[in-house]
Amino acid sequence: MTAKALKSELRKRAEAARASLAEAERAAYSATACREAIRMLEERRSLVTDRSFTLFSYVPFRTELDVTPVMDWCWERGGRVVAPKVIPDRKLMSLHVIRGMDDLEAGKWGIREPGMLAPVLADLSEIDVMLVPGLAFDPEGGRLGYGGGYYDAFVRRCNENAGREPFKLAIAFDVQIVPQVPMDDHDFRVDAVVTERRGWTIARSD
Repeated sequence: MTAKALKSELRKRAEAARASLAEAERAAYSATACREAIRMLEERRSLVTDRSFTLFSYVPFRTELDVTPVMDWCWERGGRVVAPKVIPDRKLMSLHVIRGMDDLEAGKWGIREPGMLAPVLADLSEIDVMLVPGLAFDPEGGRLGYGGGYYDAFVRRCNENAGREPFKLAIAFDVQIVPQVPMDDHDFRVDAVVTERRGWTIARSD
């Protein structure tokens, strides 16, 4: 089976596993996972001393884990939250500073995104941590996205324009953890994964 076929099959299984969680379970697991993630992020925030800590967060949609508590934590600590706005014809995302959930409106596919008046974040090197959405993750930081390639392209932009990648954190339900995600050369790996049951940072040899 090709990598493309493997990914397609895994997407179906992972999405079904996530959707099988009852609404109350998703809410409880989201809260627990976010608390654990915040403990990790407090340490990352303490390393930023010359400017505001900047968090790039996706906006949760449908059965995705609700990362809103992490966004709230960042605002409460005086940090800056940026969220993506999809540019479909260019297969890109622009990042915009948001001050609260009221700065969001319905966008592509019904996913909430920053409104037109939200300021653009031009300097990608200012992003300290990036919350990465996905359908499945593995112990080595492998990530299975939704197939659009937006986040892969964004990480490449960070390398090309900023000379570095932000710390990439996946906050997921434990049912989304699989033994191995099929990876292509253009796929990136996350730096840490947190679920309602466990959390770990991936050691890099490079």
